Amino acid sequence: MKRLVNLKEIDCSESAITDSAINNFPNFLEKINLCQCEHISDFNIKHLVNLKEIDCSETSITDSSINNFPVSLETIKLNQCENISDFNINHLVHLKEIDCSECSITDSAINNFPVSLEEIILQGCENISAFNIKYLVNLKMIDCAYSTITDAAINNFPVSLEEIKLMDCHKIRNFNINHLVKLKKIYCRGSSITDRALENFPVSLETRDLNNCKNIVQ
Repeated sequence: MKRLVNLKEIDCSESAITDSAINNFPNFLEKINLCQCEHISDFNIKHLVNLKEIDCSETSITDSSINNFPVSLETIKLNQCENISDFNINHLVHLKEIDCSECSITDSAINNFPVSLEEIILQGCENISAFNIKYLVNLKMIDCAYSTITDAAINNFPVSLEEIKLMDCHKIRNFNINHLVKLKKIYCRGSSITDRALENFPVSLETRDLNNCKNIVQ
């Protein structure tokens, strides 16, 4: 496939493509879709220096593959990837968006996210708790709905945030986000948030969803 020097985009979703085939993808690719490819795990695409977007959702991709992602990437989709946990992508200095929903990502991986990130999706992640992303000064949106995030992690959210999603998060109660002076929207529907947390909401808020929050009494 390397002879296809003009190829910019390839969609191999739901195919039987293997690691060896991916390793031979041409250098000029900008977008790759490997969603639901069951036979991939440890490929190396560090040579794809023009790659902007990759979708590896619902695959068996491993940490080692992610660690070798090219520095050019701007968007990564890893939702429902069960074999990843402690990957390190702090070298991806152009990355804007990452979707790790319903995967096995851990706090240590999140703590190594690059400062360039603007959007993070951790929906349904059950191995996260007290990660610290205070340094992500470009982050605009984070989605931790249905996850095991704790107050400690939320207390360290970066001041740049404009939107937070914490729906059905049952390990949060008394977090303090009064430092988030740019926050516009927060969604806590069905969570264990308390009145004490509400007292520390920033005045910048325009939308707050507290539907079915049983611990709010005032």
